[in-house]
Amino acid sequence: MSKEEKLWPEPAPNWPEAKNVWKWGWPFHVYLFTTLNFLVVLRSLYVMIEQRKSHVLTKDHRFFMNLFLLVFGTTRAVFLLSNPYGSDPDATKSELVICIVTFGIGTACITSAFSFVLLIVLESTRLSLAPSKFQNRGFLLGVCIINILYVIISDVIVAHFPVAKAMILVCQVLFAIWGFLIALGFALAGARLWRNLKASRQTAQFDPELAAESKKITRLVFLLYAASFCGVAMFSTIVYQAFGDTGVYNESGLVSNWPWIAVQTLLRTSESLMCLLVFLVALRTRIAKRTQNNQVDSYSKS
Repeated sequence: MSKEEKLWPEPAPNWPEAKNVWKWGWPFHVYLFTTLNFLVVLRSLYVMIEQRKSHVLTKDHRFFMNLFLLVFGTTRAVFLLSNPYGSDPDATKSELVICIVTFGIGTACITSAFSFVLLIVLESTRLSLAPSKFQNRGFLLGVCIINILYVIISDVIVAHFPVAKAMILVCQVLFAIWGFLIALGFALAGARLWRNLKASRQTAQFDPELAAESKKITRLVFLLYAASFCGVAMFSTIVYQAFGDTGVYNESGLVSNWPWIAVQTLLRTSESLMCLLVFLVALRTRIAKRTQNNQVDSYSKS
């Protein structure tokens, strides 16, 4: 058993053997997703710099969405470049814990970005899926802060007291539950917009401009359903990871090489797609907001 596996209760592959089995697949995985995360960082920075005046003056939720994506992309890139998945045999216990905490903060940030873009959709299209005390920026920021604090505290405690490893499982389950709720929100928002769109089609067929705007909302609805599906896929994989062979209660401390890399590749792919969808939904929402104001003022409250 390798050094890292003794330092942390979550099971991992036998790294020397696994890297030999994966061959070029290992560096390909690491550098592909590092590159994609750098692109997320660059895109987030670009939007934040370009629209900084708008963010400051209007307190736009997009600022927080892009901030969370920026932190996510940065932490994932650092995680993959410095000590990917804790695979460095020379890493100290402190370095390994920092690596794991960095990974957890990244997960909290992408989940928060996911929730903020849903809030943008709901406020832009004047839809309501929850009481106002839950459907607001303050609540989402509070959830994010709690998630990050729990990640840090639980990882530090487990590093010193491995018997408390249930805290890791609780963290994964809570992330999954929150993620499923957000994914459900995307699906419900898409269904509401689609219902509103159907109600306006009879009018739109006599107005070419309105018909063109309806097509834009149709694209937004498609993106909302895609985001919901992506969220379900990602958080379902986290649940599998928590309760399967990669979970903390795998007493052997080792996992099979190919299933492990398959799960991690699926998670990183889901994260990359989620970032792309967050960017696209935020962009489409700006267009749909104008359309919704002109087109569905009479039925958007339904």
